[in-house]
Amino acid sequence: MKSIARATAMLALMTVIAGCAKPPGYETLELGHRSAFLGNWDELIGASNKALSGANEPSIRVLSFSGLCESRIWKREDDAALDDCNRSIRAKPELYGHAYASRGRLFAIRGQYEWAVEDFDVAIDLGGPRSDPGGNDPRVIAIAGKARVFATSTETEFQDAERSVKFAEKAVSLEKRVQSPAYKIFHRDTLAAAYAAAGRFEDATKELDSALALAAENGWGTINIRGETLATILQRHHQQFTQGTPLRGGIY
Repeated sequence: MKSIARATAMLALMTVIAGCAKPPGYETLELGHRSAFLGNWDELIGASNKALSGANEPSIRVLSFSGLCESRIWKREDDAALDDCNRSIRAKPELYGHAYASRGRLFAIRGQYEWAVEDFDVAIDLGGPRSDPGGNDPRVIAIAGKARVFATSTETEFQDAERSVKFAEKAVSLEKRVQSPAYKIFHRDTLAAAYAAAGRFEDATKELDSALALAAENGWGTINIRGETLATILQRHHQQFTQGTPLRGGIY
């Protein structure tokens, strides 16, 4: 009886271990995201394509296509990025929020703010897996995305400085849930933009001073975002806020 009990316990343990095993392609994606931490977007594109070639689970296809979409947004390859976001969503609709958060950013870049906010809301509802190869919670990205829309929209109906500050402060407070330096710094830039939208230009420049110092300290200032370094973007916005001018449109 004891041997049967031990065998049963061992089988249960093996089942748990098997259930926790990472599916094929997960570790490839994980390595790709790590390579992209300092702006090596092509490394993530290559890893995502490699993971797709051997993917046998919908979750890996969803995460691979969303990895492609995210990388191509940072590289300013917006049409290809939109295709990849849509492929991620079609692979298994409403599984994870990554592709919705990224597609929301694309819509905002194009001035399609209503669609952007809708996608950000879906991303907030869905979230991501407990073990995320990129380490970036799509809820936090979407919260920051909504903040940036409310702060920088070119359409008055979406301009809402009070809500922008609320969402941006929330995103920065949750920055431990995003591992990508690009998001960590960019979300601080969004908070500065929210302060500027509210007329709090001194707070905006102080936030950017902090973001620039953090980027310099960690070697993140040279990360290329849509054709410019992070440091260049922050410095330009700093100058604009010093002159008492809020942001309108631009990067999301």
